[in-house]
Amino acid sequence: MANINSDMLPQFYSRRLQSVLPETDYRQLLHHLDLCEQTRGPGWKFLAYVLHNKIVNTKSVAILPDCSIVTSDCKVTYQVNRGTPETGLLTHRARLDSIMPTIPISSLLGATLIGMRIGQRAPLINEEGSIHTLLVINVAKEE
Repeated sequence: MANINSDMLPQFYSRRLQSVLPETDYRQLLHHLDLCEQTRGPGWKFLAYVLHNKIVNTKSVAILPDCSIVTSDCKVTYQVNRGTPETGLLTHRARLDSIMPTIPISSLLGATLIGMRIGQRAPLINEEGSIHTLLVINVAKEE
């Protein structure tokens, strides 16, 4: 068993738990949270919780370290509860020109997906409060 220096723990955990997002996506998450708290639509408390958690646990960066991170305007293939994989375009705004289904980042699914990496699993809350398992299978920039 390796010896772990207690001085290393905060650095180890922060590196492991903190996601990274481009600065524009990070700013948009703040905007989505403000709108969510102002409009208080259906399931707003769950969405506000997910957005707040994502903001607190995400670092804004100028350049992404790799392309396996789910960001806006990317095609993401995911799976919920080991069901059939689905693919959609993750967006901040509705896009009528997209030939594939869009996933708004201002939704529970979109807010959970953004910042995740290929192979990462996370709890996915639905509007009724049920918790499912979300898995990111693939990420590709839209062409």
